[in-house]
Amino acid sequence: MHTRFKLTVVIATLSLIAACMNTAPAKPESQIDPNANIPQFNSYGWQPAQNGLVSTDVTQRKFDEGVRKAIDTTLTHKGYSETATDPDLIVSYEIGEYDKKKSSSPFSVGVGMGSWGGNVGGGVGMSTPVGGSSATKENRLTIHVVSRKADKEVWVGTMTGTLAPGSSTGDINAFVAQTLSDFPAKRP
Repeated sequence: MHTRFKLTVVIATLSLIAACMNTAPAKPESQIDPNANIPQFNSYGWQPAQNGLVSTDVTQRKFDEGVRKAIDTTLTHKGYSETATDPDLIVSYEIGEYDKKKSSSPFSVGVGMGSWGGNVGGGVGMSTPVGGSSATKENRLTIHVVSRKADKEVWVGTMTGTLAPGSSTGDINAFVAQTLSDFPAKRP
């Protein structure tokens, strides 16, 4: 009975340690101009593309179209309408590569259990990693919203993750919606 209690305490402690070691998923970050009253605006339009910056790669173009459509869908759900003439807001976005440094944990924990000849045994092992840190490539989506009349950026949102050409439509939609999650909805 005493051994089972110790085993339960060890497993609970290790579970707690493992839960604390997990990294949180990426969260969007945004900044809003405190003097801007974004919900008062009705419409948005797109920042014209600069000459020579349109990709000739079909996969890249499809990806860009998917991101733009996802932004359109999210802004429409928030109550804004797209217009080509005299929009209240101008929207643009960029996607850039980002090196995410992943540091090795200062220690690792292992749990073992077993029995031999009727006795139950358990063990906990700890070790320190030999390596240092590594970098993984991710992409950062940045969406800019500018007040056309004030000619001033009123909102910017960013999110870093695995969004890239070849991503599914569902992944693109979810990533963009999460990036725009803090963008204020239009007032009725």
